[in-house]
Amino acid sequence: APEPVRSAVLRSDCPALPRAAAPIMRAAAPPDAADRAVSAAVYILPILDGFVFGSNIYATFPLVGSAAYKLLPLVNTFQNVPFAGLILFIGLSTFTRKEGLSRYVRFNIQQALLTDIALIIPTVFGGAGRMFPLELQAMGSNFVWYAMVTIVCYSWVQIAQGKSPDGVPVISEAAAIQIGPL
Repeated sequence: APEPVRSAVLRSDCPALPRAAAPIMRAAAPPDAADRAVSAAVYILPILDGFVFGSNIYATFPLVGSAAYKLLPLVNTFQNVPFAGLILFIGLSTFTRKEGLSRYVRFNIQQALLTDIALIIPTVFGGAGRMFPLELQAMGSNFVWYAMVTIVCYSWVQIAQGKSPDGVPVISEAAAIQIGPL
């Protein structure tokens, strides 16, 4: 039996109430192989859209160029199918709202989409960049490609380890906000 506690408010002895146990926060189960495969596959969208920014790098570094040119048939098919990017983008966007998918998959889809949206910005301003010297244009294009490759490779490494790739500044935070807490 609990011992009586002297209450200053009630001025009487009253039994102490048992404290409720703190809720146990369970770590989310690691994603299964299917979730990890789908999560890794969605990053193909920014790769296909960002491929063009690496043209200077492919020419300068033959090893990177030979690896990149193995993707060229896929990139050409993607770019030659009318509205392929838009269809893939809208299709993936609808999946981020499906509650049947795990939060892990929805987060990765949203992050890949936001990375792809970030690639639109240099594309839109690409025409204005032509007034700059070629060296500066090449530096800008290389920067965009390196940023895209860094985000995708970081995400793939985290996914391979079963972790959420939530360390990309701005983009990860925006992806988490977009999919919500559940």
